Amino acid sequence: MRGSTNRRRRLWRFGNAEFDESGWTLKVGGTTVSLEGKPLEILHELLLRAGEVVTKGELLDAVWPGVFVVEGSLATAVSKLRKALGEPLGDMIETVPRIGYRITAPVTIEQVDSPQTRRLDFEPGQAVPRRPQWLLEQPLGNSGANDVWLARHAKTRENRVFKFADAPDRLQALKREVTLARIIAAGLGQAAPCPPLLEWDFDAAPCFVEYAFGGVDLIAWAEAQGGLAAVPLETRLGIAIQTARALSAIHDLGVLHKDLKPANILIAEDDGTPVVRLADFGCGEMIQDTLVEQFQITRPDEPDDENGARTGPSGTNAYRAPELYAGALPSIRSDVYSLGLILFQLVSGDLHATLAPGWDAGIADPLLRDDIRAAAAGNPEHRLASAEDLAQRLESLAERRQADEQEREAERQLARLRGEEQQRLARRPWVRAAAAATVLGLIGTSIATAWAIGQRDIAIAQRKIAEASYAFLAEDLLAKADPAEAVAIDETMGEALKRASADIDQRFADTPLIAGQLHHSIARAFVERADYASARREFDAASALFARSGNPDQQAIIAYQIALMLARSVEEGSLKQAQDALREAQARWGAPETLPPEGAMWAYAATGYLAIGEDRSSDALAAFERSEASANALPRDLTAREQVALKQRIIAALLRLDRMEEAEKRARDLSMRSALLLGRDHPDTLQVRLNLAQALLAQQKNEAMIAEATAILPLIERRFGRDHPRTLQLLGSRMDALKNMERYGEARADGERIWQAAEKRFGARSFYAVGARVDTARVRCRAGDTDGGLQDAMAAFEAAKAGFGADHSLTHGVSHGVADCLIASRRYSDASRYLANLDRVSVGELVGNKDWGLHVELLLAEIAAFSGRPEAARKHLAAAAPAFADLKTDGYEERRIARIERAVLAK
Repeated sequence: MRGSTNRRRRLWRFGNAEFDESGWTLKVGGTTVSLEGKPLEILHELLLRAGEVVTKGELLDAVWPGVFVVEGSLATAVSKLRKALGEPLGDMIETVPRIGYRITAPVTIEQVDSPQTRRLDFEPGQAVPRRPQWLLEQPLGNSGANDVWLARHAKTRENRVFKFADAPDRLQALKREVTLARIIAAGLGQAAPCPPLLEWDFDAAPCFVEYAFGGVDLIAWAEAQGGLAAVPLETRLGIAIQTARALSAIHDLGVLHKDLKPANILIAEDDGTPVVRLADFGCGEMIQDTLVEQFQITRPDEPDDENGARTGPSGTNAYRAPELYAGALPSIRSDVYSLGLILFQLVSGDLHATLAPGWDAGIADPLLRDDIRAAAAGNPEHRLASAEDLAQRLESLAERRQADEQEREAERQLARLRGEEQQRLARRPWVRAAAAATVLGLIGTSIATAWAIGQRDIAIAQRKIAEASYAFLAEDLLAKADPAEAVAIDETMGEALKRASADIDQRFADTPLIAGQLHHSIARAFVERADYASARREFDAASALFARSGNPDQQAIIAYQIALMLARSVEEGSLKQAQDALREAQARWGAPETLPPEGAMWAYAATGYLAIGEDRSSDALAAFERSEASANALPRDLTAREQVALKQRIIAALLRLDRMEEAEKRARDLSMRSALLLGRDHPDTLQVRLNLAQALLAQQKNEAMIAEATAILPLIERRFGRDHPRTLQLLGSRMDALKNMERYGEARADGERIWQAAEKRFGARSFYAVGARVDTARVRCRAGDTDGGLQDAMAAFEAAKAGFGADHSLTHGVSHGVADCLIASRRYSDASRYLANLDRVSVGELVGNKDWGLHVELLLAEIAAFSGRPEAARKHLAAAAPAFADLKTDGYEERRIARIERAVLAK
């Protein structure tokens, strides 16, 4: 996989003169003219823009980059050029008074491909031109041009790398490289993943640049290890991760490499550990030219194609992305393709391997196959969006392997349990017959009718039989209308439940206990469907029937279940209703600690959810733990759903308390247990997996979170519906992860879907609608749509105030979003007002991040930095520093920090 041995050159003709780039020679009338380097460089700049005026400043910057010279030096060089051209050609170098120069002769250009020859006659031991203390040691690279050398200081024995140029095409690459190296150094400082640029000399031939020694290239390093395949896979993956991170850093700065390959990846060793640096930005390109002005750098390079476009060379063919051959512009994703190919070579242990058909057969690890496929996808739209995406995937490989193994183990255990259940049923044929009869009954009748037919010969008057009949109906028939038990969500089930409810009082008028139990079951089915109004009617009916049957314990349970339902609801005004319901339950039936275990279990659960709604996460955790303790004191065995629900509530509280590692571990364990007890696609299992996704998000494991969320989204949609709160909650978490990865188009689509669905279902002032709208606003502002984003943020703020009050944590959190959009619009004074008196602690509890207040400090630092208050900016920046490690996993926030630091240093 070596570079091309041909060199592109241009032959410029004007009048009876010709200028050959490859030899840096000027001929007039067929005779070679002897001329110094500076006049030839001026001629080259004028030819690049033939017929146009090239200003004096542009010529000074191009020919004497980074050096202050008087205009007289330019005039002298132009005079020498005119003299060498002679008359009448010399008169065609026209002076434009007080502006610059232009060439007035008609110019033609011939593109020529010629073999790349050894043009620089350097030998080992020879002194570097104009650097006598540095002795050339050995040539580097494999282009055959003899133009990159390792040199050693004659006394100190320090190593340096020198890159030479003796013709315009090579000189342009060196100038481009100097520009990009200075931008990278200015933007990344000591963290720059490239060897430091120490010096350059473009004043005489051969021109050169001088770098600190950054290590040997990956090819030479692998050979020194006895071949790449001899290097442990974990070490090779470490090199891939470092390379991806280095590439991501320069991409975030706004620079493309465009020639990433093993020869341009340098390896140095630190205590035996490989350290990666990137080299050779001669083909590189700035994504935006504003970087030059931003870092106040004089740009020595100029456009190097005949049309004046700043495209630069295209890199090594073997590592070029397929779309570049079709004429597409280089991009971050085309660099990612090169990175994907290098990852394949590192994993396969062969730096000459290619992505030929069947390449995946040689990669044993299915996860690594997926990573290579994602990074080196032929279609750029299907390729990973950034090098950071690949780095995160590789860094989380152990966790992904563990999760993959857990999935396989769960499948094995489920298969074993299914087999045991089949054997058990085979020993009890009467059970199978009863199940078949039930199915036939359901096909032909409604739920209530099936109950009547199936139980017509049972003596309902007997309590024991009545309770057994209720259990059959509630757990085996009515559960089919419960999304938690149904095979798939069916919108007609709501109607079936309501029809069944209407028949209950008539059919069981003489047995209020059974009627109450049936209404109670239907109420809980409606809660699962988030149909809270219907659920409340059923709860009230059940409570009245339990009163008739003399069952106060069941009345107490229902009272607390109503409070729990309202506390979990996201509808407008539900928090106040939950507070009233809990007070009423405690006044009538007693505090949780005074109730029997069953009632206490539900009472503590309601107390915990209300504490979450009131931003008291520590109290919520304590209440949920007491609920679990009460459940363990029950005289009966807990159902599978009860076991899962009790533990899931504790996980939810841990998430709010920012105990993310513990929450993630518990969620992983519980998701497997729930899959075994209830099924992998059971709604309770999916809720636990949703909590797992939230824990991954909070730990900035964005790639893993998106994978988890995307896997369970269709299951949750099928179980609950597209607009169910759980569906919207999952979409909101995925939106945050997409935003963190700067995939703003996908994030905005998720956000707008949540906001519109929540507003339609729960009202514009509901928690979901407000939160989703401000989150969508942030995404729009980040993506550059500050007007639309600010409009959404302001609307969310007004809705939060109206729905929850000015002092609620949600309102304070939305204030932060408004301020962020105002800063993006450079309205710093307005932004300050929205950050004043913001309750950082309550918002931190709301979002499950005790350090959330540091985000406020960062916004205050940005406001101060760009409002002429550098000391205040330093103070706020120092206060926000503990959050930098987390924030810098978000490219947008990382650039924000760098922007503030530069602004502060500049003042």
